[in-house]
Amino acid sequence: MERQPVKVAVIRSDNRRGATAQALALIASDLKTCMSDRVLIKPNLVSHRRQLPSTHADTLSAAMDAVFAAGAKTAIVAEGASDAAAGFARFGYHSELHGRPVTFFDVNRDEAEWVPLRLSSMDGSPLDARVSRTIAESGCRVSLSLAKTHVTSIVTLSLKNMLSSIHPKDRVMMHGSKGGGNGYSGWKRLAVEFLKGDSALVNVLTRAMGRARNTKNHLDGKSGGDAWKTLSTKEMGYLRSVEAMNRNLVALSRLVKPHVSVVDGFVGMHREGPRHGTPINLGVVIAGTDAVAVDAVATAVMGFDPLKIGYLTYAEAAGLGTANLDAIEIVGDPIAKVRQRFVPHSNHAVARHWDRLAILKGPHARVTSSRPVEAR
Repeated sequence: MERQPVKVAVIRSDNRRGATAQALALIASDLKTCMSDRVLIKPNLVSHRRQLPSTHADTLSAAMDAVFAAGAKTAIVAEGASDAAAGFARFGYHSELHGRPVTFFDVNRDEAEWVPLRLSSMDGSPLDARVSRTIAESGCRVSLSLAKTHVTSIVTLSLKNMLSSIHPKDRVMMHGSKGGGNGYSGWKRLAVEFLKGDSALVNVLTRAMGRARNTKNHLDGKSGGDAWKTLSTKEMGYLRSVEAMNRNLVALSRLVKPHVSVVDGFVGMHREGPRHGTPINLGVVIAGTDAVAVDAVATAVMGFDPLKIGYLTYAEAAGLGTANLDAIEIVGDPIAKVRQRFVPHSNHAVARHWDRLAILKGPHARVTSSRPVEAR
């Protein structure tokens, strides 16, 4: 029997709530097959102060309508990035969902039990992390992510959104570093903590550093196809953290992969995403029940090749979903009609070479402690 193609809905609209509702309506039959009595909704709140990089209440409300229509009886909204409880209040989640059978869960404060997750360090040795039991044992997980570029994984979508289900002290392990800190010591540790902040000053500084890095990359000839041959030892250290992130996202996905994925690209973020980038008006919402396929379609809509994104390539190889666009049925608007090229993060000049590590030899193969600043 011939395997049916994976279905992903793509909707362009001038109304965020309407686009989300319509996209989920197009996959209504798929939605019902993966529904449980209690649903866990995982928004993306990398900022609890600014709306741009965080899930909008309209997206949350429309998704909640769809899961209840599909058979869910209760729901829990769970998040651990930044100050989730403050974000729930600031962005109007409580008022939007008032009167519905919904509870709110701040992973960083409310989780009492954790399940083990085996990750890999940059040198391949094992790291033992912890994941929220509430999220891991949910019968139906719904990921509400945004279309954003990323400092390490190039794009951050529905699978990457699940990173904040990890214990806050263990999240740095996703980069292949030991847990309990941010991967640095001394003054560098303080500087990184400052740059992980959410103030207007950090926003301005991050964007300025991105522009400076892009200029340097251009002057250094980093845009060429064979630029990987000239990577410095420091850049190779960063590239190893990129590779660790790609593989660890697959390990995380084995445990907490979303059953339903919604990517809100109504207003996306490019350049220095996932927190301090600039807005790009896309007007698109993407939804489906194959998280890898949804991320692949969203990646293509953003102007990138899904098969050149490390975690998508590895996830498909691991049997977690479909990243090949030829095997995905698009319902709604075709990708070609809605595609808009996002400007990648300034670290893309190095991060895009994630697949070259296996063939690099000599001093470039050494592992260093160089790591990027992770925003969540």
